[in-house]
Amino acid sequence: MLQITRQTEYAIRGLQELAKRDSVKPVQLKVIAQTCGVSEAFLAKIFQMLSQQDIVKSHRGVKGGFSLGRPPEEITLRSVVEVCEGGIALNHCLRAIDACDRQMECQISEAWRTAQEALVAALDQTKLSDLL
Repeated sequence: MLQITRQTEYAIRGLQELAKRDSVKPVQLKVIAQTCGVSEAFLAKIFQMLSQQDIVKSHRGVKGGFSLGRPPEEITLRSVVEVCEGGIALNHCLRAIDACDRQMECQISEAWRTAQEALVAALDQTKLSDLL
């Protein structure tokens, strides 16, 4: 079965919640986690990764929390999946690092590449704003 991890699913849920609030003031992680039905500790780890790519912004202090790092129209599903999954590769032969050395002679390699390109294009076309 080919599927994304819960980490990516929870990242998208959390981002949707931030986008729905459309607020300039940060939202506490506890509130986001409760609303999304996600563990606060796990969501903290996910948001830390997303903040490294400016998808979310972390705000420290008593009134701290998280806000979107960019407008929802500029956040693609591709960017979220790549952060959470560590890239996109349908098969080991398409990985950027440590790719299969049989690519040139393998008959299925091109089919995997075509399928991956279609998936990446679909994820690239879907923005967070589309999911509100």
